[in-house]
Amino acid sequence: MKQDAILFIDVDDSPSVRYSYREPHFAAARSRGLACLIAGLSGRNHLDRLRRDSDEVFLLEALSEQSILELVQELDGQYQVRAIFCHAGHASAQGQVGCIVAGVCQQLGLVSAPAEAIAACNNKFLMRQVLQAHGLRSVPFALCNDQQELEASAARVGFPLIAKPAFGGASVFIKRCENWAQLHSHYQLFLAHHADAAYADFYGCAHTLAGDDGLARDYIPGRSILLEGYIEGTEGTLECVATDKRIHPILINEKLLLTERSGTMLENLLITPPASFTAGQCAEIRRYAVQCLEAVGLTNACVHFEFRMTEAGPIVIEINPRLGGLYVNSALRDLAGINPYELYISLLLRDEALDARLEAAAQQVGEATQGYAMLAVYPETSGYFKGFEGVDYLDQNACVVEYAVQDAGSYIDADIEEHYLLKCWAKVEGAAQAHALHAAVSDNLSAIIENTIAG
Repeated sequence: MKQDAILFIDVDDSPSVRYSYREPHFAAARSRGLACLIAGLSGRNHLDRLRRDSDEVFLLEALSEQSILELVQELDGQYQVRAIFCHAGHASAQGQVGCIVAGVCQQLGLVSAPAEAIAACNNKFLMRQVLQAHGLRSVPFALCNDQQELEASAARVGFPLIAKPAFGGASVFIKRCENWAQLHSHYQLFLAHHADAAYADFYGCAHTLAGDDGLARDYIPGRSILLEGYIEGTEGTLECVATDKRIHPILINEKLLLTERSGTMLENLLITPPASFTAGQCAEIRRYAVQCLEAVGLTNACVHFEFRMTEAGPIVIEINPRLGGLYVNSALRDLAGINPYELYISLLLRDEALDARLEAAAQQVGEATQGYAMLAVYPETSGYFKGFEGVDYLDQNACVVEYAVQDAGSYIDADIEEHYLLKCWAKVEGAAQAHALHAAVSDNLSAIIENTIAG
């Protein structure tokens, strides 16, 4: 008798693990009696990582729809593969794994977000094109491949503007530029050091895009950069779940503290429920997010939707076809009463009760009286991270629900991307207490960063 199984396509072969995604989903799947299988590319460096939590690991010669389909056919004698999934937000240099997996699922009749929707979310240039075509509130934008295009597009978009890779992760090489000199300097930094980013693989691979003017645009990792008009307003996120029936806006987080570095923007402190958005604004944020997700065609996905609330209303920053980071999982657990990993497995397995559960979760969030804050500590200088002094402060603080410290030993570049040296999830009674907790963590904890590797 064949065993029911799920198959995860893993493309994260970086020296340090970039995200905890496969493991909690596997834990949820095992609670249902499912076997957990992994496929990765042959020749990868960190096989032990995959073998640790899988029932079997399979190596592919290429990351393609055909290679995955052939693997599923080979597995048919032993396993009934019920779902195939991946970290859809990882646009690997080997190809957009989310789109590849979506194509496989479509051919096999399995649940997945549409490939076109995943592409439109991961590529922020395409996202802006879709919003523009649907007449949804957005900003001027342009994709540039050289200095001449950069200068001409900057004049059209206008300053201040945001310059960033069209694909990316961990806020890599994002900068607000006030003038041409700053933009030119940032682009030169990007050209020279794009490969130094720990998240460099998230740039994706070279391909051609159709522009809104009918002309083709080349996307070249490490050269193509996106310009967007700067959005003035309070930043926030909305966690959604899109089934094949409807979009459920679940939970809004407000970003209380952001800091800018020379080549990245960092989220230091968030609060939920939001502290300054009115009930009317929250309703408007939800409506607008649903319109944006419908425009890109995103279904069958957990969604991390980032926006800024402006005088004209919310404007999207990015749409991520995946669960949010930091402690979004804990926010959904403590305010919505749902395990997002179990929920996604339920979605992949076509749980008919899912929409009703999501409606109840949204209602529970609306009735919540306890506030929560999530905060992150980032490196002040580049070097080798060795750990923290003063972590006992968090252990002894009654409002702290949980925290996590990054594994020590890796080199950290403080200026080009975000690195969560420590993240924390805590109960708070409002924005003032959240700010006070952030200040106390900064006063009581000290990151140990060395410029050389200890002998």
